[in-house]
Amino acid sequence: MKKILSLVIVLVMALSCCAAAFADPIVYNLGDRTLSRGMTGPDVLELQQLLQGYAYYTGTLDGSYGAGTYRAVREFQSRNNIVVTGIVDANTATRMMSGNVEYALVDTALPYVLSSGMTGEGVKELQRQLRQTYYYTGKITGTYDSSVTAAVKAFQASVGLKVDGKAGEKTKDLLYNRSADIFNGGLPVRSLSSGDRGYDVFVLQNKLIALNYLSINPNGLMNTDTVAALKNFQRDNALNITGSLNSVTKRALWPTAINTAEEIANEATGTEDDPYQEPKLSVGSHGSMVANAQMRLKAAGYLLGSCDGIFGAVTQRAVKNLQKDYGLKVDGIIGVDTWAILKLFNVSNAEPDVVDTLEKAATVTTSKLQRGSRGSNVIKLQQALISLGLLSFGEDDGVFGLRTYNAVRNFQKSYGLTVDGIVGYKTLVKLNEVTGVIY
Repeated sequence: MKKILSLVIVLVMALSCCAAAFADPIVYNLGDRTLSRGMTGPDVLELQQLLQGYAYYTGTLDGSYGAGTYRAVREFQSRNNIVVTGIVDANTATRMMSGNVEYALVDTALPYVLSSGMTGEGVKELQRQLRQTYYYTGKITGTYDSSVTAAVKAFQASVGLKVDGKAGEKTKDLLYNRSADIFNGGLPVRSLSSGDRGYDVFVLQNKLIALNYLSINPNGLMNTDTVAALKNFQRDNALNITGSLNSVTKRALWPTAINTAEEIANEATGTEDDPYQEPKLSVGSHGSMVANAQMRLKAAGYLLGSCDGIFGAVTQRAVKNLQKDYGLKVDGIIGVDTWAILKLFNVSNAEPDVVDTLEKAATVTTSKLQRGSRGSNVIKLQQALISLGLLSFGEDDGVFGLRTYNAVRNFQKSYGLTVDGIVGYKTLVKLNEVTGVIY
């Protein structure tokens, strides 16, 4: 009898375990939990279906909260006067399920471009970001008026973007993911004069404070104290006393001139860097010599971003600005005279992404990955980041979105690389070295 009883007890326990093992998982409906990027489930699928119905989402209905869903949620929030976070909280979910919503502008491509005359929560978010970076001092009204346009233009000029006053994808990406890195590691890009405001003015003020020329709290405004401090610096360094930050004063504040005995000796015998031996470069040129020129432009404060070895419109604009400052023919072509000026700048100060004496730059640039990239190479990148614990399992969707961008930045920071969120040559090499799964 005891044996039978014991057997019954064992069977009951076994059946209980089996029941627990095969119990249905928790099924969430939209609104049951807060949704964010990387999450999956029926509620995410329901979210995608609603967004598709309102014309915000055109991707695959897969129940996975990826980059496309994230962008669609942000535009939905912007169009419906909800704080733009990309996170579906109770407020967003309730509004979405109510049916009383603003549909997407079908003829407007994502991500949503903000411009003059527009209103809404998206504009408020833009105003908040501009105010935090010192470009905007007005009220948070949600109206894209002339003061917002002027602030956006100032920000675009300070980071080397096309100055059109419209807050598109590139403008918002740099504005919302701001750091000193977007100013060449501390070098302001634009010239500054009395009345200018912005993060680059803040950088200048900190430099003058460090040199004991300025004693105010930095506020991002080129005020009378900052102008006076800059004049004193210019006076002490035998510069034209203008109170404005031009390229000459910039180089004095952030020295980059080559003065070593080795370089002076090489000038007499000639080196591979001799300007008379270097090729003429113009739009369409590519390779390591373009990367070399870009590094020098970056060291001088004329170029923003990575030295990718491709001579495009941004590099041409940087060359023209240098030529204008040095009284050269402003044609955007790097010839003998322009090379002679570029030779004054030490490439080691540029923290280059591409340094390749074996002409690899042209092939390296074809595999550069950044926000917006898609395909099998992005999948390999994401798998490498997953193996390092920087992305979650299942996030190898082949789309280089915000989470991949942040994961790349964290990787670069961990290994002492330039933290720009762009997977260039050095980042690829380090990823391959650490994980062995990229190339």
